[in-house]
Parts: sequence; structure tokens; C-alpha cells
Amino acid sequence: MTYLIIYEDKKESRNLYKEIILKLVGGRNEQYKIIEIEKYDKEAIKNILLLEGKKIFIIDIEVPGKSGLDLARDIRRVYEDWESQIIVVTNHQQFKSTDFIGRLLMLDFISKYYNCEEHLRDALIDAINILDRDKCLPITCGGELYNIPYSSILYIEKKKDEDPIIVTKRSRRFLPVPLNTVWKLLESDNRFFKSTGSCIINLYNISGVDFNNQIIKFGKIAINNLSRDKKKELKERMGNR
Repeated sequence: MTYLIIYEDKKESRNLYKEIILKLVGGRNEQYKIIEIEKYDKEAIKNILLLEGKKIFIIDIEVPGKSGLDLARDIRRVYEDWESQIIVVTNHQQFKSTDFIGRLLMLDFISKYYNCEEHLRDALIDAINILDRDKCLPITCGGELYNIPYSSILYIEKKKDEDPIIVTKRSRRFLPVPLNTVWKLLESDNRFFKSTGSCIINLYNISGVDFNNQIIKFGKIAINNLSRDKKKELKERMGNR
């Protein structure tokens, strides 16, 4: 279980963050749970910090009872939690340049007023990839076992009369297994999406989509693998990208 903990007193902001999270991980994904905290409650926060599982904190600087920076200090120094990811979303830009942020190993510092949705989505993808860095696709090829990190996969495509090919950030290789077998290994992870019957894409590595021409972009790599019946669902999952 991964807990996404929103420490923010403004309901409008909490609702926006939840919307971004749900588009990213899916509304029915039982691997993730959102917890909202609108004001400081020592006992409630203690119980949350002691939960077993991975944690991503989205915190504001000013929250009634305890500032977000003080909460971050407690996470790191009182509870000795240096694994959880902390993202600051606030309008207090003056804290960004201080070494206080670096000492607490905060993942990102995002302005509420400058492309907040896009930047928060990118930060959440980084946080999930960091926490899930041990998640790999196990493939046996030529008698050797390869563990391909989920975060490295761009897409997996099956062309006629060929084995599926997996394209990662660093390599391309054929897979000696049917595409449906690969999909069964990946479908429970919400970052993977079937854009056609013969192509699996990693949503977290998409840099943009040309929906008119049905082209999916991964940086300098572009593929024409988006079926018409998948356009609406992909558009919803991609949000503003």
C-alpha cells in the first residue's frame, strides 16, 4: 500500500490534488490510499506516520496548528523516516532558496500559481518511481534473466509475424513471450495502458500526445499506436499533458 497524504487546510487545493492523484493512479486502484489532513492533530498524524507502507506527502507551508515545514522536520527527525517522499506545494516562494529544504530531502517545491497541476503530476510520477524502484519486469532471454525496471519502460509493441519488442529509455529488445503474457504481468500497475490491442505504453514516460493524428510521444521517440476507442480514456488519464 502507498499512502498519499495531503497536509493542506484549503479544501479547494485538497480537491485539486486529489483530482491529479486519481487521474494518475486511477480511481479504483487499491494499491493507493489518499489521506487528507486539514489541520494539525498530533495523535492523528502520529497514527498516520506509523502506518506500514510507502508514503508520499503533499504539504503546504501554512496549516493551522503546525507548519508544513515543521511536519517535514518531524517526519525526518522525530520518526526517522528518510524514505517517504515529501512534495511542498505552496505560495511561499521564499523557502525555496533555503538549504532547509535540502536538509530535509524534499523531492520538489511547487508554486500553487505556476503550472501547479503539471508540476505536481511530474513530481508525483518521480515520487512513485523512486518508491517503486524495485518493481521490474522479469524476462528470460537466451537462458539469462533480465529484470527491466518499470520506470525505464516506454512501450511494448507486437508487430505482425514478430515477437513483441520492448523499448526502454536505453535499449530495444525482442521478448520471447506473447504480448498477452507480458500484459498479465503489468496490468495491475496503473502506469501501464493498452493503447491498442498490440501495444502497451507507460503513461508515466509520455511527454505528449497528438490525439488528432493518434501519435504518442516519449521525448524524441514517437509511435502511431493509439486506437480511436482508446483516445477518450487516454485523454482523461493524461490530464493537461
